[in-house]
Order: sequence, then C-alpha cells, then structure tokens
Amino acid sequence: MGTQNDDTTAASQFRDAFPVSFLIHQLEQKLSAQGRALIARHSDLTLPQWRIIRVVGLGVAEGSTALRKVLGFDKSQFSKTVNQLQARGLVSLSTHPRDGRQFCLSLTEAGRETLHRLAPVVDARNAFLMQALSEDERNVIRTMLLKLTRAAEVSELPDGLDT
Repeated sequence: MGTQNDDTTAASQFRDAFPVSFLIHQLEQKLSAQGRALIARHSDLTLPQWRIIRVVGLGVAEGSTALRKVLGFDKSQFSKTVNQLQARGLVSLSTHPRDGRQFCLSLTEAGRETLHRLAPVVDARNAFLMQALSEDERNVIRTMLLKLTRAAEVSELPDGLDT
C-alpha cells in the first residue's frame, strides 16, 4: 500500500517538472483515446470522420482548406477521410464559389442524422470533462487555450528565447 502512494507522489512530482507543451500532448493523447472509444461505442465512425461531421455541422469553416486547417488535419488525412465520408453518403461535395482549387462540404441527410445522434453523446462527455474544473477554471480555460494556440503558431521565436 505504501508503494502505491510513493509511486503516485513520485509521478506527481515528475509531472510537475514537465513543460506545459508536454502536458498538453499527454492530455491530447488521453482525450483522443477516450473520444475514439466513445465514438466506437455509439457508431462505426472513426474519430477523424466524426470530427469532420461535427465541424461541417457547426458551419464554422467555408471551403475545404479552412475546414482542414480548423481540424488540424494534413492534406492526405483530410482527403482520405472526406472520401470515406462521401463514399458512405454522409457528406456531399460541391465546387467552392470563389476558389476552384477548393470544394465545399455539406452534410447529407444521413450525415445530419449521424450528427444529431452523436452530438448529445459527445456534448455529455465534454460536460463530464468540464466538471473536473472549478467554475473559475471553466470560465478561463477556452481563453487560455486560444492564447496558447496563437503562441504555438509562431514559428520564429523572438530574439533571446530560442537559446
């Protein structure tokens, strides 16, 4: 029994030494594993397929390039996943109205049904995750994550920070 407490304390102290970027990486790994398991229990979609359906359903990106960037997918993964969704009849593609190099995605009726069936499950999971935080923490986490995201998009660090 003492060994488990010692291991927990040692692991906690070790985690305190990790940079924030590593902690976020660990969190992303755990969230993705949890998300894959949740989606697999309620559908036959992959997590990337679900993410495309969800973001298309939210209407937050116009055009394939913007959608791919919002999702953080590389071109190959995005193309493969969109093709799978199209083959399953969950999305339809149309020509982008202003940029012929892109396409627009929309959900088919089957895609909308999938979105409406899975969204409450995923939303409940998000609510569960947010319960781990205090009200004050819930009020600031999105702002903090957005600030870190913007900082992570900088490829050239200011002088003196890259030593």
